[in-house]
Amino acid sequence: MTLLALVIGACTQQGGGTTSGTSSDQADPNGELTTNMSAEPDTIDPQVESFVSEIGVTMRVFEPLMTADVKTGKVIPAAAKDQPKISSDGKTYTYTLRDGLTYSDGKAVTANDFKYGWQRLCDPATAGDYAFTGYIVVGCEAWNTMDPKKDDPAKQAAAKTAFLNSIKVSGNDISFTLTDPAPYFNAIASIWVGAPAREDMVTKGGSSWTEPATFIGNGPFILSEWKHNEKMVFTRNPKYRNPAKLAKWTQVMINEGAVAFAAYRNSELDVFGVAAEDLRTIDSDADLKKQVAEGPQGCSFYMGFNTTKAPFTDKNVRIAFAKSFDRVAYINDVQKIGKPSTSFISEGLPGFDGGDTFQKYDVTAAKAALAQASPEAQAALTNVKLSYNATARNKTRLEWFQGQWKTNLGVNVQLDPVDSTTYSQLLKKADTTPQSYYIGWCPDYYDQQDWLTTVFDSKSTISHTGWKNDQFDTLVRGADKEADPKKRDDMYQQASRLLSQDAPVGFVYYGTTKLLVKPYVKNYYITALGFEVADFTDVFVTKKS
Repeated sequence: MTLLALVIGACTQQGGGTTSGTSSDQADPNGELTTNMSAEPDTIDPQVESFVSEIGVTMRVFEPLMTADVKTGKVIPAAAKDQPKISSDGKTYTYTLRDGLTYSDGKAVTANDFKYGWQRLCDPATAGDYAFTGYIVVGCEAWNTMDPKKDDPAKQAAAKTAFLNSIKVSGNDISFTLTDPAPYFNAIASIWVGAPAREDMVTKGGSSWTEPATFIGNGPFILSEWKHNEKMVFTRNPKYRNPAKLAKWTQVMINEGAVAFAAYRNSELDVFGVAAEDLRTIDSDADLKKQVAEGPQGCSFYMGFNTTKAPFTDKNVRIAFAKSFDRVAYINDVQKIGKPSTSFISEGLPGFDGGDTFQKYDVTAAKAALAQASPEAQAALTNVKLSYNATARNKTRLEWFQGQWKTNLGVNVQLDPVDSTTYSQLLKKADTTPQSYYIGWCPDYYDQQDWLTTVFDSKSTISHTGWKNDQFDTLVRGADKEADPKKRDDMYQQASRLLSQDAPVGFVYYGTTKLLVKPYVKNYYITALGFEVADFTDVFVTKKS
């Protein structure tokens, strides 16, 4: 599948595709860009993080072995010099680093640095959100699932050794031995989980190693300043193999959309993410209308139900909640940007299933499902709480859902606004995951495995619905290693439909990106991923008039 990116060039793009600008577009060598990351990240540790804003920091500062092409979505070399050599059984991937790579302080980047990144990913003491993605490497799961405080130290040491023996380094080569063939492994090599964190810097900085003094990377930017809860400042890394066109990129932390919109209009931001509340103002302003850019987002938004907490322990309650809100009305009347969804994988991406309509709006079916709920679940309906990231705009959206459930099910849902950083912290641990919550999943790479296995396999370290379905697990694990593309797609589709029918989440909508971009900003790519290396190296600004 070809995945098109949108490039903000000399004019506003009117559809999909790219615009490269004109020959007169010259990058200002001292150019600065200011964008909004909304809130203070919970962490920027590449082997711990999982939220989009966290990942965006890491991918500016570190370069993985591979990356995705912004135009095709295909995995292409980054720190690696070429595609990996894959053994005939599909279980060994060998990457060769480019010659002459260095960190921003001049220290050489070695294959052992990448091995250390993977060691941190699988180390149970790291407690990384994405540790599950490493389980395909021999020994990672056995080591990662140990309890560093309770398990026998000798057994932990043996498990660590077994894992490290499955990643071999020879000169510029690093080889990974996998438990099974994994058609998606090259894509995992393109994301942040194996970023070459510096062992000397992690040791020196300890729990604060992600502060600028020790957050030393091999990517296009240097984290030069972090004024907590206010901004992060990134400056060009002159030692990077393909220096960024921007001299400086500042990310501010403005949580309220209305405040960010005002900042854009006051030229304090160069890019702004448009929401429904902004459309009338934009449509009535000829200059703002010219600055609108649209493109793919790839994210799928949903209501999460904690299946370990009543009433959502009962499948009938989950189905009732999922089928009792009008997604089309939500998009038309409230969200306005995006498309209604009744399945997980976003439209336009591999595995999208437009024929899966089990969760479609059907009040009669929703009431019938609720009537079949157990007496215990029925009793728990009097105390349902929905947690969300506390902003004024989110409050408006969640009040709409609250009204739908009251009208259609007779259930009074209490809204629980939580500040952004705390909210992300709550969702990262199974024992703190709220009873129900509103969140979205955005792709890490273009493969169904990243959606179905990574998020909903019962062994996953990422999703905390508490849901376990043996048939689903069998299907996705089989598809993960299936070499035949058609069989693989069929197995993932079966799993996806089981997910819809068991309803650990209620699907809401597929996101679409709508931005305002200042005319002097060029090569600002809009893709479903948003963290390809070219996103950071190619963007530039012309001289501001």
